[in-house]
Amino acid sequence: MLIAIPSKSRPYKSKSKELLKSAKLFVPENEVQAYEKIYPNDVIGVPLSVRGITATRNWILKQYDGEDVVFVDDDLKQAGFLDTTSIDDPYKKKHIRITEDELVRCFEQAFETVRSLGWKIWGAKTESAGISNYPEYPFRLRSYITAACMGIVNDGTLYFDETYKVKEDYEIGLRHVEMFGGVLSLRYFYWEEEHWTTDGGCKDYRNDDVEREAINKLIKRYPSFIRSVNRKNAVYNIQLMFD
Repeated sequence: MLIAIPSKSRPYKSKSKELLKSAKLFVPENEVQAYEKIYPNDVIGVPLSVRGITATRNWILKQYDGEDVVFVDDDLKQAGFLDTTSIDDPYKKKHIRITEDELVRCFEQAFETVRSLGWKIWGAKTESAGISNYPEYPFRLRSYITAACMGIVNDGTLYFDETYKVKEDYEIGLRHVEMFGGVLSLRYFYWEEEHWTTDGGCKDYRNDDVEREAINKLIKRYPSFIRSVNRKNAVYNIQLMFD
């Protein structure tokens, strides 16, 4: 199993890499030396001809053909479990930090589960808001997933659609639902990233026009799955619906 952290223009300590020490960083080849000053043994250069996060994800999948791949973003904010067993207040959810061993085991179990379903993709809940995590209901079989923390059974069945500069993770997740009838969303741990507040990465080219173009393509391609799209500040919130 490969844990892949795509990164660009962020040659400083990554909380994602600090947690997942076994992960590999995939960076533009002209930035390798800068990253290697911090992580000398775990940096892999991506050819400059591979432009954008979507093409980078596909390049990684093809380089590691046949090996399960977990994509995680490089800008982790926090990750962990939510404990709902409080005797004093059964509705109170306590955050518990996760270890690398625990997280890797979660990844391995997720691959075991998707294979048992005959599926190819799983994704973790990528926010830590207590109301959105349900340790008592650990899985959803029809939900959105994002490549902030996504596993792919890398057998050549699915690649990201490179016509999407952003929202490529939404597209592949919806395509998976269309192909297989569902997608595995893990609800018993969370992975929350900085995402919109950290310079570098997709932020270098992500803007309102790029976001809107990708959303319009999603609506056109999957009209029965898109309930609504709301914009709050600089962030687009896509609400999905499944019959």
